[in-house]
Amino acid sequence: MTASPTKRPRIEPSYTVALSVGNRRVVGELEANMLKAIDQTGSFSEAARTLDLSYPFVWNTIAQIEQVLKRKIVVSERGGARGGRAALNREGKSLLRDYLKLNSRVRCFLTGGVLEERYSPLAGPVKPDLSFVGSHCVVVEKAMRALHEKNPKMTYQTVNVGSWAGLTAMMLREADIAGIHILDETESKYNKPLLSKYWLSQRCSLVRGYRRQQCLMVRKGNPKRIKGIGDLLRRDVKLANRNVGSGTRMLLDRKLSELSKSRGADLHDLTRKIRGYDSEMMTHRQVADAVASRKADVGVGLTSIAVEMGLDLIPLADEWYDFLVEKRIRNPHVRAFLNILASKDFQKQVTATTRGITFSRETGHVLS
Repeated sequence: MTASPTKRPRIEPSYTVALSVGNRRVVGELEANMLKAIDQTGSFSEAARTLDLSYPFVWNTIAQIEQVLKRKIVVSERGGARGGRAALNREGKSLLRDYLKLNSRVRCFLTGGVLEERYSPLAGPVKPDLSFVGSHCVVVEKAMRALHEKNPKMTYQTVNVGSWAGLTAMMLREADIAGIHILDETESKYNKPLLSKYWLSQRCSLVRGYRRQQCLMVRKGNPKRIKGIGDLLRRDVKLANRNVGSGTRMLLDRKLSELSKSRGADLHDLTRKIRGYDSEMMTHRQVADAVASRKADVGVGLTSIAVEMGLDLIPLADEWYDFLVEKRIRNPHVRAFLNILASKDFQKQVTATTRGITFSRETGHVLS
């Protein structure tokens, strides 16, 4: 009796454009947006407000870039009637131009990019029937597989590049669905305030997703006895961090900001003490794999992935993971995806097999 051949796993394309020094990322999409906002507004605080980011996060990100490059890219002065000024110097403007040029060349080469095209050996580049861009989530993977099982001829792609990239993809009409989990600190609400702040209210709808639990992932038995965020500052602890622009990275930075305030410390000084803070993993599974393989001692990620990978965990926060879609849905596969999310059978299946996910009565339905 011969064993049946194993089915080849589905391979999905993805890409991200970034400028690096060695193996350290310097400028990606989010950092470029910060540089553009500083150049346009002439202020760190105004740039942060424009991008709906915290002032410490923007300042800390620019400081990290300057640390890697060992040169200034933003000149600033404190005080004054407007509370200080900031501007890109020659190095900063050159860096921004280099990134924009590279990003344009990559998009041009891909003829619309991985967001729009897929390659068929027979037909050449073809547009997928359904394109998802945004934050990595195991429930999205399950929903896509369920959708494909119902319609095997449907082509789809998921591009896991973080919440902000998902939001940007919807703004540029480069995705059918975006998955996001971004907390608006001003209103203390997830996702919904973004539509009005980024002029998407007239064109996009927010669809209720589900609650997810984020955690600190550690190896079985928690050998480093990690209890919370404060342990990331220990010299014997190494962190596997998510990519800049991901909702999980923003969650960690909020927790670190709270810690710095409670200790009366500077956030930048705090993050410099964390081994592995500058690392960037694109998915929760990459973080979990780094911890499991002893490349790191701890990482921030989904409880569902920690359990799947056989790791121990320390609960960190609950969040809303929602979806952005066009207000006038023309793509029938988008409606089919939302119907699966709203399906009680699908929700029961996920709940039974996936820890840390909680559906609501509104799951799969438009909120705004």
